[in-house]
Amino acid sequence: MKRFSITLIATVALFFSIPAVTPVHAQGVLDLIGAFSGAPSENKQSVTYIEGDKDATDEILLIRIHGVISEPDDGDSNMPFEIKKSMIERVKKEIDTAIERPQIKAVLLEVDSPGGEITASDILQHQLSRIKAAKKPLVTLIGSLGASGGYYVACAADQIWAHPTSIIGSIGVIMHSMNFEKLAGMIGVKAVTIISDRTPKKDIFSPFREMTQEEKTMLLSIVDSSYDRFIEIVAAARKKSVKEITVLADGGIYTSKQALDKGLIDGIGYREDVMAKLREIAGMKTSQLVRRKAKRSFGELLGDLAEMQSGAPALLNRLETLMQNSGTAKILFQMPGIGESHP
Repeated sequence: MKRFSITLIATVALFFSIPAVTPVHAQGVLDLIGAFSGAPSENKQSVTYIEGDKDATDEILLIRIHGVISEPDDGDSNMPFEIKKSMIERVKKEIDTAIERPQIKAVLLEVDSPGGEITASDILQHQLSRIKAAKKPLVTLIGSLGASGGYYVACAADQIWAHPTSIIGSIGVIMHSMNFEKLAGMIGVKAVTIISDRTPKKDIFSPFREMTQEEKTMLLSIVDSSYDRFIEIVAAARKKSVKEITVLADGGIYTSKQALDKGLIDGIGYREDVMAKLREIAGMKTSQLVRRKAKRSFGELLGDLAEMQSGAPALLNRLETLMQNSGTAKILFQMPGIGESHP
């Protein structure tokens, strides 16, 4: 009985620690209640209307990639019931819907991202290529930012468009870590690292020592290899030579007009302009823009509730994550200075 009371109090605390509940969150709570009712799950090809001709039989599916691109983190969390969401898994399901639902004749990919992890960006680009293989037109519309891995993903499309105010480019690879050696000496902290004499590079990313020139050379070869792949992906997508793209791929960024002039995008406009282009390519007279609609699992709903947490607990959890990852470097397709808090 005592254990039941503690569990009940913890559950009530989870709900009442939410600082504010928006209509969207309120709907999530209603969905959570519905999850217990045993209602049948919806067909995985179900879609919901966004805009356009509601009476049209032909559909354009919207897929959105927003924010830092990363693989799911399955690590422990201080948040009870927290379920990490995967951008990759969501996009895979949306691609499946685009391919399998006969009413969907084309796909609009909206990208607003500074990039992120190399492998995650590459997986998304690879998965999106399935749409082209299915002979369904795919056009990307870049939002505020289509940089580095964001542009890498955009290259999966038949055409790339951007808003008049978009920032595009930052084609390149970055790897960085921190060095606290001098700071540690000032405050009397000394790192103790035990590694085998046969693995002297094992602590290559230690924040408590300088990296050797040999180690820097080794890492640079990895960065160069990833950069070469980036160039090849862009060159193939833009139908240009590797040499032509290399000239543009110095890590710099461009306005929409500059990117259009340099051949990095195909057009400048808004969502309605891209939808018109997709109708032209797919031979549609009218269409409606839709998005995938799926019955969310009980775990996902609990994850949403956990994400509503804010304040000191969330801050402490974030600080702990940063400390745990301070000595871990990642190789990124990411525009520096944006999304830097991502571990």
